[in-house]
Amino acid sequence: MSETEKPEIPSLLRGKKAVQAAWKPLLLQWLVPGLGYWKLGFKGRAKAIFAVWAVFLICGALQLQFGAVDGIKGGIYVLTPGSWLQSLSALATAGIGPLYGAFAWAFGGGGTEPIRNLTQEYGASYVMVAGLLNWLCCFDLFDRATGRWHWRLPKDERIELGMEQPESEEA
Repeated sequence: MSETEKPEIPSLLRGKKAVQAAWKPLLLQWLVPGLGYWKLGFKGRAKAIFAVWAVFLICGALQLQFGAVDGIKGGIYVLTPGSWLQSLSALATAGIGPLYGAFAWAFGGGGTEPIRNLTQEYGASYVMVAGLLNWLCCFDLFDRATGRWHWRLPKDERIELGMEQPESEEA
């Protein structure tokens, strides 16, 4: 693209059109982080997100597994009635997708105990950050699928793209 050509800015999608455009990439992103970006054509971003997600899950699983005290594993956050902070952490961790079920079975739930040492705390934090990263990617994917991401750009870049007119300097 030459410097004189302005990129075409897609129109914003609203209401049902926005939901229709965004639901598949969002579902794919939750199932396998990076797959939503792949579907929208952001292959480099998809690979980076998947790689970071996988590294965080592997580090978390290793720390949860080898941080066991007296053979008792524990540490992943699961929904607990009456404990709102732990439940919020569980919702954040659920962002890792269907693997949350496997992690909750292996490292959380009724047969295990809460975090018992610092290694398990780090492991649970790695897994929770992987989930939060994926939830943030879902928000970004919604904006990208509906054409709203352009409005997050700084003002000078919006002017360069022709989305806004420069302010006239009056003396």
